[in-house]
Amino acid sequence: MAALTHRDFDILETLTRRVRLLAIEQIRRVWWPTHTNCRIARRRMRQLAAAGLVCRTIVNAHPLLPVKQPLGIWRADDEEPDAHRISREARDRWRQTSEPVEVFTATRRTANLFGSTAGRLPAMLHRDHDLLLSQVFATYRTLRPEEARRWLGEDALPKAGYRIKDPDAFLVDGSGRPSRVIESAGRYAPAQIASFHAYCVEYDLAYELW
Repeated sequence: MAALTHRDFDILETLTRRVRLLAIEQIRRVWWPTHTNCRIARRRMRQLAAAGLVCRTIVNAHPLLPVKQPLGIWRADDEEPDAHRISREARDRWRQTSEPVEVFTATRRTANLFGSTAGRLPAMLHRDHDLLLSQVFATYRTLRPEEARRWLGEDALPKAGYRIKDPDAFLVDGSGRPSRVIESAGRYAPAQIASFHAYCVEYDLAYELW
C-alpha cells in the first residue's frame, strides 16, 4: 500500500474522533465529491482495510436519510421544545425497508493511535442512529466546514459517568469547552427527548436534535 495521504489521515481521524462509522456513500460525498460513483472511494477504503486501519462490513440498515435541518434547536432562555412533535417527526421518517449498506469503522489499533475509544461496530439496534449522525457530520463537512473542525464525538471524550448517557457529539470552542451538543434523535420517544433536554439544561448546553 502507498504511503498514507492527508485524505487518509482525515478519514481515519473522522472514524476515531468524530463518528463511529461511515457508509461508503458518505465517504464519497465528503472526500471524493467530484466523483459520481463510489468506485475510487471504495478502492482506497479497501486498501486501508487491507492495511489493518479500518474494518469493512456489510450491514442491514435503513437507506441513508437526507438531513436538511435539525428537528429541534435549543439555546439558553429558549422555551422548552415540543418533545411529542420532535418524537413524531423522528419516528415518521423511518419508512423504508432495510437494505445492505457497506460501512467502515476504525480498528482498535487506529483508535489507539488517535487517542480514542472507538474501534468497534455499533450494536445492530444503534446502526441507523449512528448512520444518521454520520449524515449530519457529512452535512457539516460539506456546508459548514469551519464548525465541522470543532466536532468531537463521544469516543474522543471522557465518559460522563456511570449509567449517564453521553451526548453523541459536541462542538467545542477555542479552549476545548463544549459549546453545542449534536444529537441524533433516531427513533426517540418523547421521554427520551425530555431527558436529553433536561441534561442539556442542567449543564447549560445549547443543542441541535437531528
